[in-house]
Amino acid sequence: MTELQEEFKRLAQRKKRARRFKRITLNLLGAIIFLGLWELTPTIISRLNPALFPPPSKVAQSLAPLIASGELWTHIVASLERAIVGFAIGATLGVIVGVASARVEWFSGVTEPIFHGFRAVPVLAIVPIVVLWFGIGESPKIILIAWGAFFPVWITTLIGARDVNTIYLKSAASLGASRFDTLFLVVLPAALPFILTGIRQAIALSLVVLVAAELSGSLNGIAYMMSLGNQLFYVEWMFIGIGVLGALGFTADRLFTLVTRRLFPWYSSQN
Repeated sequence: MTELQEEFKRLAQRKKRARRFKRITLNLLGAIIFLGLWELTPTIISRLNPALFPPPSKVAQSLAPLIASGELWTHIVASLERAIVGFAIGATLGVIVGVASARVEWFSGVTEPIFHGFRAVPVLAIVPIVVLWFGIGESPKIILIAWGAFFPVWITTLIGARDVNTIYLKSAASLGASRFDTLFLVVLPAALPFILTGIRQAIALSLVVLVAAELSGSLNGIAYMMSLGNQLFYVEWMFIGIGVLGALGFTADRLFTLVTRRLFPWYSSQN
């Protein structure tokens, strides 16, 4: 029986490696096709101005000096610091407030119209006010990113913690669990899939808000580099910025998925 189990385990691992290899191959194939079409488009469509729509080969020529000088890494590090700090603050507050909104009736009643109202307000709408109040330093950028990351985590945490199966709650109560034990041993584990979904959405949204935050006034960062390229008519810098933001978003999402699979394999198997 043990040998049979080991054989099934090895077979499952081989299938998993085959699926991973297939996915990576398809990802690379998609990237190659995209770059190839991009390279050929200015040639095929004569109306396109190569100066305004540079092919990837020309973008790569502008990318090399930015990497060699270290300027690109400076912008990437600055943007990552803002995104990580703002996301951490927003996601943490989102979980705390979401649980409170779901499990504390009076808190939910008082804050429901406020949070739902502000959730409908685009982040871009509060940029002028935040800059007016806090200036153009690092604080307004972090506040804007935290604002953007807060609401996806808050609403998914609220739904997950509110809709916990009553059987779980009654079972915990019958076993003499305190409210503290019920919260950490029943409510949060049951709401975890919803929380993880909100965090994944917040990661992507943090990068979106990052661009708006840096464009509101900054001396470094990916969006600042893109804005500078626009002012100096370095179109390649703008395309480099778009590519870097896309790469950061993809990498962050893959890392989140990897960590989730390692820490919560049962969640990954369900999804």
